[in-house]
Amino acid sequence: MENHWGSGPPASADALDQIVHLSNLVGAEEALVQPGGGNTSIKVEDPDGGSDTHLLVKGSGTDLRTIGRAGFTRLSMTRLAELSGRTTMSDEAMMRFLAGCMLEPDQPTPSVETPLHSILPYRVIVHTHDIATMSITNIAQAKARALVAELFGGTMHFVPYVRPGFPLAESVIREIDAIPDDAIGLILAHHGLVVWGDTVEECYSRLHDVVNRIEAHIASLGRAATALGPTVVSAPPAGARRKLAAVVLPAIRGALSQDERVILHFDDSEAVLARVGSERFGELSQRGMTTPEHILRAGRLPIWLPLDLSAPADTLVDEVRARITEARADYLQYHQRYADRQTPLTDWAKVLLIPGLGMVTAFKDKNSARTANACYRAGMASIQNAEAIDAFEFIAEDEVFEFEHWPLERRKIEESIKRERETLLVARHVVIIIGGGSGIGRAAAERFAREGATVVIADLDEAAATQASEEIASFAPMRAIGVRTDVTDEASLRELFETAVLEFGGIDALFYAAGAAPRFAEITAVDRSDLVRQLEVHYIGAVLAMREAAQVMERQGIGGSIVASVSKAALAPGREAVAYGGSKAALLQAVRVAAVELGRHQIRVNAINADQVDTPLFRRFVAERAAKKGISVEEQLALYRERNVMHTSLIPPEAVADLAVLLASDKFRYTTGDILTIDGGLPEAFPR
Repeated sequence: MENHWGSGPPASADALDQIVHLSNLVGAEEALVQPGGGNTSIKVEDPDGGSDTHLLVKGSGTDLRTIGRAGFTRLSMTRLAELSGRTTMSDEAMMRFLAGCMLEPDQPTPSVETPLHSILPYRVIVHTHDIATMSITNIAQAKARALVAELFGGTMHFVPYVRPGFPLAESVIREIDAIPDDAIGLILAHHGLVVWGDTVEECYSRLHDVVNRIEAHIASLGRAATALGPTVVSAPPAGARRKLAAVVLPAIRGALSQDERVILHFDDSEAVLARVGSERFGELSQRGMTTPEHILRAGRLPIWLPLDLSAPADTLVDEVRARITEARADYLQYHQRYADRQTPLTDWAKVLLIPGLGMVTAFKDKNSARTANACYRAGMASIQNAEAIDAFEFIAEDEVFEFEHWPLERRKIEESIKRERETLLVARHVVIIIGGGSGIGRAAAERFAREGATVVIADLDEAAATQASEEIASFAPMRAIGVRTDVTDEASLRELFETAVLEFGGIDALFYAAGAAPRFAEITAVDRSDLVRQLEVHYIGAVLAMREAAQVMERQGIGGSIVASVSKAALAPGREAVAYGGSKAALLQAVRVAAVELGRHQIRVNAINADQVDTPLFRRFVAERAAKKGISVEEQLALYRERNVMHTSLIPPEAVADLAVLLASDKFRYTTGDILTIDGGLPEAFPR
C-alpha cells in the first residue's frame, strides 16, 4: 500500500473536513475498501461550547471514495454511552436508538457500525475491508490469532467473528479491558481491520503500516503465485472472447431474471482470467466469501460455470441454462436447511465464474453489478493469499445464512423492489433506441430512463448520441451509453447489439426511430437512389435491427418488445412520397410478419403511426412542403392543423415517447402486431 497522504487537508480544515479527506484517501483504494464499504469517524467537542462530545460517523449508503461533508451523521456521545450497558439489542431497536442520538435534521442514517465507533474510546477511527486483513483472517481462527500476535505483538487486538452491527460492538465491549493500552487497532476475524489515532494523519499512517506489514509477510512466504495451481483452462483471444460472451451473457441474464430482471457486468481482465482458469479456484470459490459485507454485495457463493466454449451457440445457451438451474437447485437445498418459513431470495446469485471467459456479476443496475465485481476481485486476491498462508476458510454456513437474510439489509432491498414495481414501467430493462440522438428517439431515451430502464442510444451522429447519454447520466448514473451506428451498414448494426450485450448483458426492448428525410418526387421523376436510400434506412436497417434484437431476446428466453416508428406514410398515400411511403409501408408489413414469427418466444412487435411531431426532421419536411407550394411555414402548419379532427398543430415528441415506453412495458404485454396512432386524428390514416 502506497502512502498517499501528501500534505494532508488544508491547515484551516475543521474536523469534518479532516475526516472527509481521510475517507476519500481510503475509499480511493479498492485494496482497502470496495465501493460503498468501510466506514470512518471522528469525535469532536460540541461546536456550541456544550459539555457533550459529538461523533461524526459515515452515513449508511455513502461511499468513502466520494463522501463529502453531508455524508456524515452527527450524534451525541452522551446518549450513545447508554450502549455500554446493553447486552442485547435487535436491529430495529438499534436503529431507533441511533436515530434518537442524532443531533441534526436531514442527516443520512448512521452506519450500522456506529455502535463500534462509539464504544471505542479513540478520537479518529477507520474500518476497512482490506485484502491484506481478509487474507490473514480467512484461515483457521487459532492460526489467525497466532499470526496476528506474531506480526503485531499486542498492538493489534484479535476479535473472533461475530455478526457486524450491535453484536460486534457488544463483543468489543466485553473485551475492552483486554485491549492493551498501546494497541492501535483491531483485527476482526473474517471482517477486516479497525485502526485508530489521535489525528486523521496518525490514523492513516497506522493503517498504512498495518496493511504493509501484512503484505510484506505474505510476500515473504513466496507461495502466492502458485497457491491456485497451474492454469488448466486458457482463455481464447480477446476478439473470440467477445463473440463468445455475446452468446453467453444473454443466456445468463435470462436464467437469472425469472423473478426480477438483472443487469450484468462482464470482466475478462487478465487477473480474473488467470484465477478462474487455475486448477484450484473452482473448488476454493465454493468455500465462501471473505467478509460478510461481500455476502450482501456479491452473494453467498459464486456460480462456477465451466462451459464448452467450442460448442455451437445454441448448445452453449442450453448448457448455461442447465448449469444455472443446477446451481439454483443447490441454493434451494441450502435455503431449506435453515429457512423455516422464509421465502428463497430472488437475488440469490450475483457472481458467475466462467473458466476461459472471465467473471460476470449480476445486480439491479450497472453500478451495483460493478460493485459486486470489485468486491469479488478483492475476495479472489484474499483467497489466493489465504492459501499461500495456510488454507482458506470462511464462516460457518448457518452464519452465512443469518447474514444473507439480515432483516436490516433485506428490508432495504425488498422495499426497493416494491418501489420499482409500483412506480416504474420498465425498471431494469435494457433498451436500444436507434435514432436516439434527436427528435422522437431522443425524447424516448429520456422517458425510458426515467421509467427505470438502462438505455443504449444509437445514432449516426455520434456527438448527439453521446450528448443524450450524458444528459441522462445526470439523473440516472451509469444507465445510458451513446453508440455511433449506421443502419445502412450491417456490421455497424451487429456492433451496436454486441456492445449492448457486453455492457449490460442483454436486451429487453428495441425502439427503431431512425429516419431519413424524404426527397419529394412524383413516380415519373423518382430514381433508384431515392428508393434505395429510403429502403436502407426505413426498411432494411429496421429489419436487420429486429433480427439482431430477436436473436438476443431468444437467447435470454424472457420475452421482449420491439417497437418501430412507421408514420402515417405507411397507411395513407401522399403525393411525391412513393419512396418514403413505400419504405414505411414495407416496414409496417415487416413488423406484422415479425409479430407472427416471434410471438412463440413472447417477443411482441408493434408500430407507432405518428405524424406532425415536432422534430428537426419534420420541421425540415414542413419547410420543403411550404417552399414547393410557395407559402410560409406558418401557413403550412395551419394546413396541417386543419386537416386533423383535433385541430392539432405540432405534437411534442414526448407524447410519442410515452407511447413507446407503454408498448415496451407489461401494460401492453398481450399486444402484438398492432399499430397505434398519434397524429391528432387523420381520417385517411386511420388503421384499417
